[in-house]
Amino acid sequence: MDTAAQISVGDLVRAGRVLFGRSFAPDGAGWRVALRDVYRRRALETHPDRARALGRPEAELAREFHAVTEAYRVLAAVAVGPCALGGGGRRATERPHGSVSPPRTAPRPAAAPRAARHEAAARETAARQARAARAPLPRRRLRLAEYLYYTGRIPWSAFVAAIAWQRAQRPQLSRIAVDLGFLAQADVAAILASRRAEGAMHEPFGEYALRRGFLTRLELLTALGRQGRHQRRIGEYFAESGLLDAGMLDEAHAELFSHNARFR
Repeated sequence: MDTAAQISVGDLVRAGRVLFGRSFAPDGAGWRVALRDVYRRRALETHPDRARALGRPEAELAREFHAVTEAYRVLAAVAVGPCALGGGGRRATERPHGSVSPPRTAPRPAAAPRAARHEAAARETAARQARAARAPLPRRRLRLAEYLYYTGRIPWSAFVAAIAWQRAQRPQLSRIAVDLGFLAQADVAAILASRRAEGAMHEPFGEYALRRGFLTRLELLTALGRQGRHQRRIGEYFAESGLLDAGMLDEAHAELFSHNARFR
């Protein structure tokens, strides 16, 4: 069954308020145009990797990031249709018990020749860089991947892929805690079982272990420090994937240093 057909008006309103605030109007047209940009901004604002920079608990940000992602999934499922609520453009208040109509399926366009696709991608990249050059950077400290995205050097897809790559090759915190003698294997199994039973799988392992008394704050910070030292730098992803060369990365690092120096 079409995913959009299973989304109620209430689901749509709740998701819209997560991304756009309480003023969200489900029958308006503007939210569909702004959806992707708003989601990207909110995803960056709530990403757990920014916990230290924002001075907020990683577990709290993880919950917000999960809510933002789920809200985008709901809104994106209906945003592709000509009318977000179906029924000839009727308002949400007129259908309190209805569900969102499935979007019409557009015919799949024929695949463009490879050269044309590359040319279109190049134009898109140039346009993105031009927009980024005109737009002011966020007035806060940034990490390298954020800076590369905001300055138009990488697309959003590469930003997300780089974070996933870095997380995938990062040593597991549970293994580090065992190696350091902070936890036994039985403790790890108990933590994972308890976290699953509570439905708290979105909460980072270390934060959950701290909350349940398996780790002290000092032990958690020590394990996180070792984890950070053993993970590969995110700039390596862009170099290995061919998105940026060493000179481009050096230039971005220098610019980023100057930017962050203003927000110490």
